[in-house]
Amino acid sequence: MSASPPHLIEGRVVDAAGAPVPMASVYFVEGPVALPDIAALTGPDGSFRLSAPGAGAYTLGVRSDGHKPAAATVQVGGGRLVAVLEIVLVPE
Repeated sequence: MSASPPHLIEGRVVDAAGAPVPMASVYFVEGPVALPDIAALTGPDGSFRLSAPGAGAYTLGVRSDGHKPAAATVQVGGGRLVAVLEIVLVPE
């Protein structure tokens, strides 16, 4: 029996004007299975990638200096190995 392939959550964090937010912390808040206590930092273009431990709905939290914290929910699985989303941060 082989392990199921990993599910990926890929996305981009932008500000209210659509500009990328580099060095934002993106982390799991809740999901259908036990979650690793890890965070991804966004790259210069605001992009991030997290590996989800299984299919289901995941809530991600995002924090960045100068912005209000945000959260977004994404559905992983259902025949897709990659879920994509964009998270918009607003200034504090």
